[in-house]
Amino acid sequence: MARPLRIEYPGAWYHVTCRGNQRIRIFEDDQDRKRFLKALEESIEAFNVEVHCYVMLDNHFHFLLKTPEGNLGRFMQRFNTAYIAYYNLRHHKSGHLYQGRYKALLVEADEYLLELSRYIHLNPVRLKKYRETSIEEKSKVLKGYIWSSLPGYLRIKSRDEFMCYDAVMAYMGGDDKRGRVRYRDFVLRGLSQELDDPLKEAKANAILGSDSFVVRIKEQFLDVGTWKDKDYPHLKRLKESIPLGDIAKAVAEEYGVRPEEILRPRSKSREARQVLIELGYQLNFKKKSLGELGRELGGIGGDGVAHVHERIQNKIKKDKRLFQRIIRLQKKLLCQ
Repeated sequence: MARPLRIEYPGAWYHVTCRGNQRIRIFEDDQDRKRFLKALEESIEAFNVEVHCYVMLDNHFHFLLKTPEGNLGRFMQRFNTAYIAYYNLRHHKSGHLYQGRYKALLVEADEYLLELSRYIHLNPVRLKKYRETSIEEKSKVLKGYIWSSLPGYLRIKSRDEFMCYDAVMAYMGGDDKRGRVRYRDFVLRGLSQELDDPLKEAKANAILGSDSFVVRIKEQFLDVGTWKDKDYPHLKRLKESIPLGDIAKAVAEEYGVRPEEILRPRSKSREARQVLIELGYQLNFKKKSLGELGRELGGIGGDGVAHVHERIQNKIKKDKRLFQRIIRLQKKLLCQ
């Protein structure tokens, strides 16, 4: 069986899940759960990953996360290795704890972020044993379930320091008392509604997003020559990194400026400078950290690189001309 496609790029959002091998328990008690969260926190700090939602069940877990540096694979390898090593040592076991590799769906955040957060937070009462339970009892179970990120969304004092709450709460009007009440009501309404499973909408078990999002991913990050709508596992991952000097030369030629001009932090050719940063971000992240890329771009910080990427991604959703320009430059650079 072909391995599932792993699409990685800076700023990508994912729904990640992992189950125990043959559905065995992956947590024996609260000590295991606390160590799991410690491994998660350490891995977040090591790889600059943002976790926005999580839930831990007896035999599996779910994450909703974002990778500013496009490093999901390295993050999950470090995280899973750390917890499995602890678990096997403590419980005198060996071998595989999880059922195969983790599953990761690339997610279009604007379309699915809020609904996925609810789906994840409702998991504790989606178990068979609660099938005939009243809505009132399910609500009580959810509010009292401490092994998920939901308590932090409802109460400031219950928050995990490593968690990110702003993105989801922005859909509720902000991270304040009113926003938290709105989010609580949004989640609890899911107990009385027949909600569709958002994960069933994924394309080829790899991408969860609108048709336009899938097309954009295909054109920006996948090998167009081998693209098949129903055959994602045979697609290639991102292309190898390309020297920033080559990218600057191509962008400068496209905009009719000198490469040195757009390599300077305060370039007068603002859009060309942003396009250079975006292409450098996309094509070089596998070999360089954001900090290294920022230094090559004139000494700007890694956060500055990430912020430009976010602005460009928002802009190309509305500016077809800019989107096509970036695609044209990508193809040119990839075919060199």
